[in-house]
Amino acid sequence: MTRCTVVWDRNVEVPFMNAWIAGNSQTRAILSEVANWLDANLAEDPDRKGEPRPEHSARQIDVPILSSSAHVSATFRVLADDRQVRVICLIFRGS
Repeated sequence: MTRCTVVWDRNVEVPFMNAWIAGNSQTRAILSEVANWLDANLAEDPDRKGEPRPEHSARQIDVPILSSSAHVSATFRVLADDRQVRVICLIFRGS
């Protein structure tokens, strides 16, 4: 098993934080659920998670959201030498 540190690109992190700050309690709960799920699930064996996206030299994974009908997918890069996973894109659909 490979353990990695999950980090978020600044261009993903800043809008995410702004949405959390501006959101109501339901929005904040959903965003927290997304962040916690990604941090927990991508920390172990990330190179086996999601689907490859060769055009981005990355992988993409769907994030299950139990408290909403929203759909979220995350694109991430595994930097094996640094033991790091970098979230490079989040896509939200639905509400």
